[in-house]
Amino acid sequence: EFYELAAVVTNPGSNRQQVHPDLPFRDSAPLYVIFLALQDVDEAMGPTSFLLRTHTLKENTRFHDYSQKDDLLSSADCRISTLKKGDAVLFDARILHCGNANDLERGSTRALFNFSFRNPEITGDLGYAGSIRPGYFDMMNLGDMSDALIAYGNGEKEPFGKYGDGLRRPHL
Repeated sequence: EFYELAAVVTNPGSNRQQVHPDLPFRDSAPLYVIFLALQDVDEAMGPTSFLLRTHTLKENTRFHDYSQKDDLLSSADCRISTLKKGDAVLFDARILHCGNANDLERGSTRALFNFSFRNPEITGDLGYAGSIRPGYFDMMNLGDMSDALIAYGNGEKEPFGKYGDGLRRPHL
């Protein structure tokens, strides 16, 4: 299920986020998130850091136990997602991550296209509502998104036009 469609934007001088998972822990991944770089992202722009293998119950428990949290954060296998325009990062929303500070002097505006897909096996409240407009809900899949982005890259002015404005359902 297509769950979120948004942009993540930081400007020079933006502070680093606190390390966090996007969702409360569940045994199975409830949501998969994709960040698509809209321009080259270097270290001065505050790329996202991902703490690998922290999506598990064991690591989640350590993260929420203040007596273990510092050890977890200092020993985690961290990757900084510097990206080239068009590169994408796919991640499980349970993984610990943070956006880094966008350097006031050397940084520049960082924009990532952010979209996510809900695991169809997960039911109930995820812990936050996705940002997708109601008219887009249950209308697009990853293939549709890919087709629209390719069309945009080929010069089509309204690649999402057949889906309407998202405020109400179009007649397809």
